[in-house]
Amino acid sequence: MPSRPMLLVHGYSADAMSLENLYRQLIGQGVDARIVNVGNYISLNNEITIEDISEGLEQAIRLVAGLDAAEEFDAVVHSTGMLVVRAWLAHQKVTPGDNERLKRLKHLIGLAPATWGSPQAHKGRTWLGALVKGNKTPGPDFLNAGNKVLDGLELGSKLTWDLAHADLLGPQPYFGTDANTPYVAVFIGNTPYDGIAGVSNDPGTDGTVRWSGCGLNTRKITLDLTQTPTDSKGQPRQRVTMSPWAANGSRIDVPILAVEGKNHGTLVSDPDAGMMARIGKFLQVSSAEEYDNWLTEARAWSAPAKQKMLQSKGHGFAFWETKELDGWQQFVVRVRDTHGDPVTDYMIGVFERGVDPTTGQEGWIRSEEFSMDVHAYGADPSYRCLHIQLPKGITTSPKPMQIGIQASTGTDVVAYQGYGSDDVDREMRADSDPVMIDITEALKDKDATLFHAFTTTLVEVVLNRRPFPFEDPSKIFAWWPPFPPEANQ
Repeated sequence: MPSRPMLLVHGYSADAMSLENLYRQLIGQGVDARIVNVGNYISLNNEITIEDISEGLEQAIRLVAGLDAAEEFDAVVHSTGMLVVRAWLAHQKVTPGDNERLKRLKHLIGLAPATWGSPQAHKGRTWLGALVKGNKTPGPDFLNAGNKVLDGLELGSKLTWDLAHADLLGPQPYFGTDANTPYVAVFIGNTPYDGIAGVSNDPGTDGTVRWSGCGLNTRKITLDLTQTPTDSKGQPRQRVTMSPWAANGSRIDVPILAVEGKNHGTLVSDPDAGMMARIGKFLQVSSAEEYDNWLTEARAWSAPAKQKMLQSKGHGFAFWETKELDGWQQFVVRVRDTHGDPVTDYMIGVFERGVDPTTGQEGWIRSEEFSMDVHAYGADPSYRCLHIQLPKGITTSPKPMQIGIQASTGTDVVAYQGYGSDDVDREMRADSDPVMIDITEALKDKDATLFHAFTTTLVEVVLNRRPFPFEDPSKIFAWWPPFPPEANQ
């Protein structure tokens, strides 16, 4: 077993004691108790952010854990602990080759990690959330629910969007195949809470985090509806662009590994023996080949537990009877205009070839074969998270597909303008037809399907925002008619 120091980082509203059983199981796997550092951080304070906690982690590493500036270590994180460590890695905003923090972390183990937040987070800001989860100690933080931490944990948050662009979608991988970046493993329970705690269960979750929002496998689709699509450097680009999966090329594959019979809490309070055995072996991985071999075996071990996640009983969705699924998927969407400002009033739909039931004619019709749960990020609804249960066969039977976008400024003096696949400009208003973008060709080079179970896909849409009407003198600025000559002339 490696002699590197190990850090344990708990989740939101918890403390170090929540990791006691996990700690003892790690010692049982041969980890030297003298090198295990169990973290304890404040999350129930309304002024503290996840970035604050990540810098508190940095100070604790330097001043308390006794690690020198270059010493390597491993980390095991639960729930929000994943965002804390990812924020710590990305804080310097430098490329991986210059990121000394990234070089030091050798293994990162996520246990039910809140990689993309939690559907419970936005509920925690209410008074009831403060009553149930808030700090109960009399003082300035009494009944604080940790608003800013919950903001980062909210589905579709700006924090998770920005982090993904730094560590998952950047030009150089944060989690790569060489020795300068950490190897990552993600374990998640295959069942939600039971008993009274089960009242708050959302489908496709372990009770707190979504199965599709735990792994690090992601990609980004950009739909540029402006007149002349350009990238961030001002260079021309296609109207539809799609990044490769984070697992492609030099990026390691980081899928979820399901654990039988565990939920968000019991995964760490009562760790599975099979999971702990694989964690012990994972800590010995030191090359890309060893990682691939470890992952192949771990996937085989996890397969029976994962199979039980491929069904839905319809809670909160359209399917009321038990349905066999291909799995679950998240889409995190952001719509902005060419100024970089948020577009907050919009709708997105998926369209496929079929027969319109009202006209009987074949054409593009809105796809109704999967159920969707949409959450708008409270601080900025231009960010939204779409949770989809994928019906059986949708991930293996690619088909022509279009995305339709509607948007409104809420005023008649300024309007959004979008160019679809036909390159025809269209006024976008609340009652206008959607602008249609065909993504079929883009998908052909990217495994042909939009749907991948237990992953998160980012979608960014860019629109023109212009004074209206577009071609005639606008209402927002017009020239005043000439003043009449003075009477004495």
